[in-house]
Amino acid sequence: MGGAEQSTSLRPAAPEARVQTVPEQAVDARAPVDVPPGLSAQAAGVLVWEAVVGERSQPLGYRFFLSEAATLRVRGGARVRQFLDAMLVSHVAAISPTWRSHRQIFLRLDAEALDPTALAQLGGAGVHLILDADARGEPASEASVAALKQLRTAGFRVLLLACDSAPWLASLAPHASGFAISLGGQSLDGVEQFVAGLKNTYPGLPWCALDVPTVDHLALPHRLGCTAVTGPFVSERAPNLGGRFSPDGLRVASLLSKLRQGAEIREMAGVLKQDVALSYRLLRYVNAAAWGLVNPISSIEQAMLMLGRRPLYRWLMLLLLAGAPKAELTEVRGEATLVRARFMELLGASLSVPQRDELFVLGMLSLLDTVLQVPATRVLDTLPMSDTIRAALAGTGADNPYGPYLMLARAWDRGDTAAIHAACERIGMPPEEASRLHLQAFDWVLNGK
Repeated sequence: MGGAEQSTSLRPAAPEARVQTVPEQAVDARAPVDVPPGLSAQAAGVLVWEAVVGERSQPLGYRFFLSEAATLRVRGGARVRQFLDAMLVSHVAAISPTWRSHRQIFLRLDAEALDPTALAQLGGAGVHLILDADARGEPASEASVAALKQLRTAGFRVLLLACDSAPWLASLAPHASGFAISLGGQSLDGVEQFVAGLKNTYPGLPWCALDVPTVDHLALPHRLGCTAVTGPFVSERAPNLGGRFSPDGLRVASLLSKLRQGAEIREMAGVLKQDVALSYRLLRYVNAAAWGLVNPISSIEQAMLMLGRRPLYRWLMLLLLAGAPKAELTEVRGEATLVRARFMELLGASLSVPQRDELFVLGMLSLLDTVLQVPATRVLDTLPMSDTIRAALAGTGADNPYGPYLMLARAWDRGDTAAIHAACERIGMPPEEASRLHLQAFDWVLNGK
């Protein structure tokens, strides 16, 4: 955005839960947070992220929020809301700036508890603050108006949550960057009429849609011209996927099958040579600078030998993901799949290399149906995998060694605090350490692996 009255577009300028546990000591290590009596940092739950997509469903950023904040806000007063906002800002500020440069940040905050000094640690550029207030029947305080102006001057984009035309909204609208509308539990016809009225009153300002429940509800934000959209729909698993593997996907699946069956490298190289594009991608991958090769590899068979069987299996799985059909939300769901795969691999640091590789593949397979738009049963039937991975995906076998890792990854995505702590206990890892690894997985994916 730059200055207070520069472009109001929500499209990527500079600067998309999962989930991040909230370690109490991290709060103390930064700005001091006044903890209300009877409340603790752990009570705020986990830091959940939800992907934000643009007008063409491309990844735009992430909306962060504490999993227990909604409940605490209902029964808490201004002091509790201030505490929760300070917690949220403190932990988002700890996210690596390297991947933040690739994605924008969206935070919903209490307008009457804005602290421009604390928010300054987020950097301003690429950060969208969605403001709300309990007392909407009265104009915003002078302090809120001054804070909003200060934040816009610092480069933040400040959006007002529009759920009525009350005096609070009218008092801040002349100074805001745009509006946000929540579709959670709302009458869609009523929302459309309400937004149309505000657009007449405040023309030209961009809109962001929150809490969009399903893909079927995307039509309304598109009609409203929302340039940023988020909600549960992003990670929705469609119940009646009828797709099939593409010809390229089947070819990769065939190679995976041969690899699992112990086929000779020479036999597999013969199959791969029949596909010029796949051959080129393998040679480019093996000859990448990271391998430190003096003489480039030009033979498919030599490239496969150089890579090795386990890395070759992993590369083919990544290739399958990269070849997903270019449909709505494919990119953002693919990103989430890789985060989960890498996260599970990192969680298994104490395991053997083959087991860590299997955790990575398990993480990919657990979400691959959402990316490829094929039923989960077809993924299980088509792709070769070890019996241990198959049992973990099917949820069978109480003693499955990979089960707790998959349970933790799934709980992380749901923001289920109790399930996260239970799974961490099963694998013998403190939630704070799992939290750190989850951000490492983000770094790995958003910085190009």
